[in-house]
Amino acid sequence: MPLMDAETFARLFSAQYAEFAEDLPLWQRLAREAGGPILEIGCGAGRVLRVLAGGGFEVTGIDTNPGMLRRAQGALPAELQPRIHLVDQDIRSLDLPDRYRLILAPCNTLAGLPEVDLVRALSRLRAHLQPGGSLAFEAPCPSAEPAPDPSEPVAAFLDPESGNPVQVYAEQQISPEGMRVDVAWRYDELRPDGTVQSWTLPTTLHLWRPEDYARLLAEAGFASLCFYGSYSFEPLAPDSPQVIAVCRA
Repeated sequence: MPLMDAETFARLFSAQYAEFAEDLPLWQRLAREAGGPILEIGCGAGRVLRVLAGGGFEVTGIDTNPGMLRRAQGALPAELQPRIHLVDQDIRSLDLPDRYRLILAPCNTLAGLPEVDLVRALSRLRAHLQPGGSLAFEAPCPSAEPAPDPSEPVAAFLDPESGNPVQVYAEQQISPEGMRVDVAWRYDELRPDGTVQSWTLPTTLHLWRPEDYARLLAEAGFASLCFYGSYSFEPLAPDSPQVIAVCRA
């Protein structure tokens, strides 16, 4: 089974999460509190930045996948284009001319980085914040939910570009120390002739504890750190579905 290439990932991942909206009120509230301009890390096909720009904010989105940036650009309504800037850059070597009131990293983007890369990324993010600006990001909670059944689909959707139905499966393993989860994703796309094209997408997420994030953020020069356990700003608890971190420069 072939590994998923960057273009296929852009096509299928953007279709899979096109309608996901549970996190949008969180980012909108943070944007209203912090003001703009805003930088989104790993903007993908523009799901979040279009909503923020629609609220009147100037938003820059970065991603390293050209297919994602192309889809984000193609989905911009004409009235939002002056407020959205798309850039192909790596967070670990981020170098932009502007400084931001708010930097967002949705969808567990930072959790995909090992510590050495996370340290570099946090340093670059700190350098791109205005004085008093905020960094907010989402990460998986270390007390992860039970692993999914690899024989049952965890998601199913229709790809609008091909018109083909797609099912997603996941085989998950947590490291013995409980600090890393390795997931082997499988995407099955049903073609019109009845055949199925499958791809594998191996990913790793680091299950940093709040105290680990607090240490790394403090070393990068952040302060006023707050943790939440949901998109609705509920207190962080051992069984929280995710970790939401908000800190100031």
